[in-house]
Amino acid sequence: MSTLSFLALISGTLSIFLPMGGILIAMLSSLMAAVAFRSHPTISAITFGINIINASFLSSSLAAADTRFGDAYLLLVGFHSVLLLAGIVWRLSRQGYQKSTQRIM
Repeated sequence: MSTLSFLALISGTLSIFLPMGGILIAMLSSLMAAVAFRSHPTISAITFGINIINASFLSSSLAAADTRFGDAYLLLVGFHSVLLLAGIVWRLSRQGYQKSTQRIM
């Protein structure tokens, strides 16, 4: 999982510099970070932060491709935010499971 989290971090960083394909690479990067969040939450959270900043402030291709900028903006920032929250819940559910199995044994 550490390879997946580092790959998500690198692809999320590279998505900043790619004008049109960067949006799709950032979405793929967020999916990889959500999967890797359980074992490496710090690197995955940094990846989500990069992707949210990229989607909210640095995506000039959103303004060029969409006449109604608000819809695409909310979709992308919401996509990254929902995956971040799903990763946090997944991480916390793992910790709760480990604590309950320790009490049984």
